[in-house]
Amino acid sequence: MGQIKKHHYILILIILLGLGLRLILINQSFWLDEAAQLDMSQQPVSAIWSGRDADFHPPLFYLLTHYWLNTGLRSEWVLRLLPIIFGVWSIFAIYLLATKLFSSRAGLISALILAINPFHIYYSQEMRSYSLICLFAIFSYLFLIRRQWLRLSLVNVLLIYTHYSTFFVPVSQIVFLAFYDRQHFSRYLQSVLITMVLYLPWIPRLLSQLSAGINIDQYLPGWRQLLTLPTFKSLPFILFKFTAGKIDIYPRYVYYLYGGFVLAVVTTGFIWSKKMVPLLSTWLFVPIFGSMALSLFIPQTQPFRLIFTLPALCIYLSLAVLNRPKTFLTLLIYISIVGNFMYFTRPRLQREQWRQAVAYLNQTPSSPVIVKFSDSFAPMKWYGLKNPIIPSVLHFPAQPNQISSALTDIPGQVFVVEYLGTLTDPRRLVERTVFTSGLRETSGVDFPGVGIIREYKRL
Repeated sequence: MGQIKKHHYILILIILLGLGLRLILINQSFWLDEAAQLDMSQQPVSAIWSGRDADFHPPLFYLLTHYWLNTGLRSEWVLRLLPIIFGVWSIFAIYLLATKLFSSRAGLISALILAINPFHIYYSQEMRSYSLICLFAIFSYLFLIRRQWLRLSLVNVLLIYTHYSTFFVPVSQIVFLAFYDRQHFSRYLQSVLITMVLYLPWIPRLLSQLSAGINIDQYLPGWRQLLTLPTFKSLPFILFKFTAGKIDIYPRYVYYLYGGFVLAVVTTGFIWSKKMVPLLSTWLFVPIFGSMALSLFIPQTQPFRLIFTLPALCIYLSLAVLNRPKTFLTLLIYISIVGNFMYFTRPRLQREQWRQAVAYLNQTPSSPVIVKFSDSFAPMKWYGLKNPIIPSVLHFPAQPNQISSALTDIPGQVFVVEYLGTLTDPRRLVERTVFTSGLRETSGVDFPGVGIIREYKRL
């Protein structure tokens, strides 16, 4: 009894540690995707359900955000508490799952690894669905091993109503049961049937969004390269990011050396776990390889879209800690400290500074802002940009005649925002057109993530 209480106290401390780490920097500016999420979540429920054909996401997190916004509080730290709650709950959930699979010690170590994991900390702060799908996935596997079929059906339908990547959760569970637990296979298929029946109302919207996703290269050339990874580097890059977090190191050879070190630790973790756990292996690798195959048709393979497999890696690594407690736990803590320190201290690894950029532009509200896109960006709307917007690139990549027609009658003072310019205007035609119109650059301010905002005046 005393040992159980001790474990509970340790778990509480781990959860508090995880909460504390996730509260650091929650007042960051919302970046493009977060602002778009918030903008769409402000719409009526009917529009969230049926009015997002160009947005390739299911509705559940939009609906949750819609009601979270109804509290009337719009500051970054309040809104980010929603995904942080899901992230912290994941620490408790992984403890339950690893304890059920192995032991309470494995549960505590798994909870600690997830609590300090830089990748999970970053996406627990993201005003998107990633921390939620991680939480749902843990409960999905918990209900699977408990044979709680109705609960499994319900949590799986919540998963696929939250993010399309999570279709790989039932797929990986089918693979596991088909090869390693056939006696429960037919019962699981009944659970899947309930899940799919509950998902039927969304199927028409899914097909509509799927069409837009498949044809993305037609209306956003080059966007695919931003949304997915090259197939050959997907697996090592995902395992590296899952473990090391959102880091970048210069010079590049140091980054590659550190990446090799992290991957060596992960590989050693699999070896030192001293067992191949089919449930964890299928949970981790079936979605990764499945997304690699799917990316041939729809841009898909990025680590954050597969965050629901991260708990499987954490539990695997906890088994290595059980076998080599001092050595391996020290290595994992070191990697976590490096990843978290870099994220917490380096603005370029944090979110795009749109709040600061909009505040800068609003100091001169009469000067138009030229964007290298077909419309203003969502963070500009969210943070209340007062300046007139001039969309200069209606089709990608920019063409000279298109730019010149979009930038006729330029006033004597304008700002040019270079955000996404490497994709939409790689030849910098916007700046050339502004220059030939008689304006000269007078200043430029670099906002991390947003890029340089240049001021042009007629001299």
